[in-house]
Amino acid sequence: MQISSAFIANIQDIYKEAGLTWLKHLPALLDRLCQKRGLRFLTAMPTLTYNFVGLVEVMATKETAIIKMAPTNEYVIKEAKWLERFHEGVAKVFWIDEEHHAFLMEHLIPGKPLKTLVSSDDDQATRIICQTIRTIHAQKVETKGYKHLSELAHSFVALEGRVETSLLSQAKAWFADLTQDKSQDVLLHGDLHHDNILSSNTQWKAIDPHGYVGDPAFEVGPMIYNPGDCFPHEKDMTVIIERRLKILTEELRFDAKRIKAWTFCMSMLSIAWTVEDHGDVPAFELMVANIIDKVKI
Repeated sequence: MQISSAFIANIQDIYKEAGLTWLKHLPALLDRLCQKRGLRFLTAMPTLTYNFVGLVEVMATKETAIIKMAPTNEYVIKEAKWLERFHEGVAKVFWIDEEHHAFLMEHLIPGKPLKTLVSSDDDQATRIICQTIRTIHAQKVETKGYKHLSELAHSFVALEGRVETSLLSQAKAWFADLTQDKSQDVLLHGDLHHDNILSSNTQWKAIDPHGYVGDPAFEVGPMIYNPGDCFPHEKDMTVIIERRLKILTEELRFDAKRIKAWTFCMSMLSIAWTVEDHGDVPAFELMVANIIDKVKI
């Protein structure tokens, strides 16, 4: 089983020595899980980031499925339990195995990420994100077990002295205002962008939720600066962002100023998380935040 050096580095960065120990024993752990659950391992997925994801065959039915494993239950089980609460617009979970920090989910076919549509029709990609938001939010599910968005505010500290004071002050003020009223809170995906929405026959389904509780309009935030590896740079950045904001406002029930505020705050949070993890201010997200700040709504 081949795994990339980038995946190894990510696991080491997050889990330290425990992560390296887990990687060493991963083949044996995977083999034991497959025997326990009646699976045949086929291959690791080509792009691994922070969890092991592989294609398996369910021996009883000969159908393929996706296995996801991690060194601990902290994130992967929370993700699986989020997916379990929804019945439409997300990948189906078949079972959760807390002993092995793993779960089995639906193999989405053809499984192309929404980002493959961005270069040819960014408008349609944005509308598909809006439809995904509507589908998820139409389902009334339990929010217990997931932290509130307001708990993310502490990350702005990482930006002190690293970005313009006016940008940081605005992000803090808007974020505090956006998270104050909890009367309309829902269970959020929390990372709904083009890489986390995959094609499934004629539908699109969400994967890889972060899971938060909060304002429904927050969901528009992550898509504004994504997809990072194939953003449509052939067009003017300001035009792209203004167009996306316009479609989000047309397609969703959220106030236009609230959409602008959340996309700005999420861009700033993304910058803060990059600073926390790597120490560098990402130029692209900072450019996006500055453009959003100047958009007239």
